Amino acid sequence: MTRPHAKIRLGQVLDHVIMVILLILMLYPLCMAVWGAFKLNANFDATKWYPTFPLSFENLAYAAQELYVYIFNTILVGGVGTLAMLIVASLAAYAFARMKFFGKDVLYLMVLALMMLPAIMTLVPSFMLYKKLVGTNTYLILILPIITGGSVFGVFLLRSFFTGISESIFEAARLDGLGELGCYFYICIPLSVPILATLAIMQLSSTWNDYLWPMIAIPTDTNKLTIAAAIKKEFLSGNTGSYPTLFAGYLISSVPLILLFLFANKFYVEGLTSASIKF
Repeated sequence: MTRPHAKIRLGQVLDHVIMVILLILMLYPLCMAVWGAFKLNANFDATKWYPTFPLSFENLAYAAQELYVYIFNTILVGGVGTLAMLIVASLAAYAFARMKFFGKDVLYLMVLALMMLPAIMTLVPSFMLYKKLVGTNTYLILILPIITGGSVFGVFLLRSFFTGISESIFEAARLDGLGELGCYFYICIPLSVPILATLAIMQLSSTWNDYLWPMIAIPTDTNKLTIAAAIKKEFLSGNTGSYPTLFAGYLISSVPLILLFLFANKFYVEGLTSASIKF
């Protein structure tokens, strides 16, 4: 007769073996790219599956020199676009959550419907519209889609949070003479800082990894490309066959995002849980 504890131990062993295998399959390509960035082209083919010493920093220096302009472009586009998106999304969310006006529910359902549409469906019409409004090869054509597209999810998340704040807080504020704008600035914004930080991190990460829209919107002036599009359009084509150089470019381009997550991880975790808290 088989003991129940033996079955449990066997199941736990199998679970751990499967998790270790999946973890290796997930992390090994990342590790391979990291140590590959510190190898020379001459010895990469023979030692690509494992790290070797001494480390070579030539590829990193070359990649940093080639990509720093595109990293600056991404910080500029992502920073300005994300800040404007947070302002638009928070104002709209406050209006939907705390104000009364004709057609509010219908308008909010229309906003939610935008979340169901695949982005590829509006890619060509959006390009035609923004090209007509601001032209191509400009930072503005990269920033505007962040404001319009990123605001949809932001409105949904912030509206849910603002609705959960107790009405008594707003009544007390109005008795003290605060209007709607004052309630927005002095009540909703301070309470929603973790959620705003979460939205900012998500939007910056999305902007950092987006290469399709910048490649379409910046057809000729490559100096205005963001980092993902520059790696795809410029860096890969100029370093075909040199895997250590490519890995160095990937590593350099990932450093700002890694730093962002390390310093903002606390706000990110708080923001993911704040929407369910009632005040």
